[in-house]
Amino acid sequence: MGIIMSSKRYNYHQILILFFITFLFISSFSSAQTVEENNGPGISYDYPDNHMLFIKGDEESPFLDRNWSVLTGFPQGSVSFSRTSSTLNPNILNVQSSPIEEPFRFEGNISVTLFASLEGGSSNSCEASDFLPSPVGSETQFEISLLMGGVAVISNQYTESISMSEGYTSPHEFSVQGGQINVSLNKGDTIDLSINVRHECVESGALLWGNYDVTSGIMFEGQILDIKIEALVDANRMVRVEMTPISPWGLDDFSHQIFEIVGPTEWSSMYHGKWDNEDLRQYHFENPQGIRVAEDNRTTYTWSSDKPLKPGNYMVDMCIDLSDQDPVNDCNIIIILRFIVPDDSQSLVNGTWAAIIIPIGIFGWIFISLKEAMLPLPAYGVIILLAFASLGPAIELPDIDSEPFRDNGAVPPFMLISHNPDTNSMTLSDIMEDSDIVVLGMFQHGSPNALLQYDDFSKSLRNSELDISYVQIATGEGLEASYLDSYSEKLNNSWPLLIDEYDSRMGLSLPNKASDAVLVIDSAGFITEWKPGSMSSSEIEEASMKASFGSGNNPIQIISLVFSTAFLPLIVLAMPRERQFKFPEEPLLPGAGSLLILYSSVVGFAYWALPVALFSSLGLGFFWIWIELFLACLLTYHGISILKLGKITEIEFLANLAYNKLPDSYRSWKSKESFSEDTYLGLWLAWLLWLRIPEMISQGIGGIARSGLFGPLMAIFFFILFIFCAGFSIIILRNLALILGPISRIFGEMSIGLRPRAWGIASTIFGLWILFSIIFGPLS
Repeated sequence: MGIIMSSKRYNYHQILILFFITFLFISSFSSAQTVEENNGPGISYDYPDNHMLFIKGDEESPFLDRNWSVLTGFPQGSVSFSRTSSTLNPNILNVQSSPIEEPFRFEGNISVTLFASLEGGSSNSCEASDFLPSPVGSETQFEISLLMGGVAVISNQYTESISMSEGYTSPHEFSVQGGQINVSLNKGDTIDLSINVRHECVESGALLWGNYDVTSGIMFEGQILDIKIEALVDANRMVRVEMTPISPWGLDDFSHQIFEIVGPTEWSSMYHGKWDNEDLRQYHFENPQGIRVAEDNRTTYTWSSDKPLKPGNYMVDMCIDLSDQDPVNDCNIIIILRFIVPDDSQSLVNGTWAAIIIPIGIFGWIFISLKEAMLPLPAYGVIILLAFASLGPAIELPDIDSEPFRDNGAVPPFMLISHNPDTNSMTLSDIMEDSDIVVLGMFQHGSPNALLQYDDFSKSLRNSELDISYVQIATGEGLEASYLDSYSEKLNNSWPLLIDEYDSRMGLSLPNKASDAVLVIDSAGFITEWKPGSMSSSEIEEASMKASFGSGNNPIQIISLVFSTAFLPLIVLAMPRERQFKFPEEPLLPGAGSLLILYSSVVGFAYWALPVALFSSLGLGFFWIWIELFLACLLTYHGISILKLGKITEIEFLANLAYNKLPDSYRSWKSKESFSEDTYLGLWLAWLLWLRIPEMISQGIGGIARSGLFGPLMAIFFFILFIFCAGFSIIILRNLALILGPISRIFGEMSIGLRPRAWGIASTIFGLWILFSIIFGPLS
């Protein structure tokens, strides 16, 4: 017997253990499901369980309405009724809703609730008297019929019978229910409510409505609303939130909304509520910033961030108040939208690879040269030093990627149709024809930034004294001219409104990548500044002033780059070729050596800078990507030529031409080889300047040349300053190369032939790198 009891006890323990394990498994599974649901982008809705249609108006003109009454005191509407025969239930009220604006299908339960009381106030007269024989006696009962789109969902259904004993301050509640309703309504259909009454009390009664707690009307237990919400992240990590509220009775059902953009944070932390960490609350929005027309001619509300967000996981925590819900309760609808702000797209080849390839190329060349002849070790030391010095400009090279716009470039030529049917297609040349500066605002259809740009442009137009042309371009997929009609009315031809068709091709060729932005374009067609979203009038004024004077590119910048990593290779290339300094045999001007360096280096710099300045001054900025492609090929040619031949034919010609112009006393003191070396230094400085600041000459000269009546004269003056500063920079670099004194001269003499050829390898790689970045980027 003891054994049997022990066995039973053991079985009970087994059962308890199995039950406990099963419980833990189910809990873990459920928890895992919850975590999985919040383990990525998605959306969750919390709708109210019930929706209402209230009886409103007065006795003569009652109607069904969606707005909950907030008034207290005497009901706003009523209809009286008196004692009736038990066989006669007279109709006391017929009410109808406004026509349906959005087709919808309702599945669920429906109830009709009525509030009624005695007209004379609190009384027991209904129970005290009963003159006519009736099975109900003193009771009151309503007969209700409800049609939805002509379909009877409640047909002659009676409420409970109540012997009323209170006045309007404590009305009695009557109700009927209709379950398992499945009905569809089309646009234009109505909901009709008919009410009959059987009242057996000698004291008159009243059906009441239109008060805060007297909510006579229809209750829908099921979903009749729909909200579509989307967070759109553009190429610049700007976020636009779009909400399309859908109700059978229109947008007035949605009385107010408030939401916040929160992040970056973990998915599991995304819930509705107040956030203690203010750093995570990025934006707080209420009233819509913009409105656009969506599919099926629906209205979509839009909001937009005013700055890019950091990459990470974010949520939109939205709270919506409805007109038919108790005003005491807020957040009738809660929406949590989880989305990702992605990292910037990875480039095909990172620019840092150039910093690896160049030293490897130079070291490989050294290794190959060792097979032919062994040179002094100091010479190889100089070449290794040059390889490491080349890292300075190499690390600033652009990535090779598929970006359609090259940084610091010009606006590509375009021809876009105008929204105004009386205006033909327009090009950027047409817009710039009568002005020095163009402020271009680009926005996606429905973005609130369109109105922000309108306000900023209007303020700038009123306050600026500069010659500025304004234009806005609508872009985005599926854009149609009719979508811009309402905005065009507000714009009222204040400036052109153009349409970027063909899948936003023109917008994608700009640095903002067809997203909302304002771009300031100088007279040469180059982008001076741009900003995502919009740009304030003061920022427009500042950028426009900057564009009028070379977009901030000034000659002093060349000298400042001497003390950066941009010109480091030139210090090695500027090492003297003579072991001892040679004094002139005849008296020369003070500083003659520096003047000769200035003169010869200006020749090399002007060889590159003069055509670039002319091209931009002649308005070829619209084709600048092709000019840059040519320059990349030219740099590659120079690198290969100096590597294989140790010289560049045209530079040799210019150097000889300039050298032969010198007086005999100067030529007898400075050798032709030394003079040519300074000419090459001027050329290499121009190329390194182009690698670091590509727009320096094109914007610094072209932008001025095409601005105003005296622009060409000012451009000539500034060009002279540019070449002077370039020559002065070579003088500084020559002196920096002599810091080590005799050691510099010894190393320079030992590596006379090696340095240019090693630099030819670096120049070739520089040229090919820019060439590929253009081919795989803008030209692809």
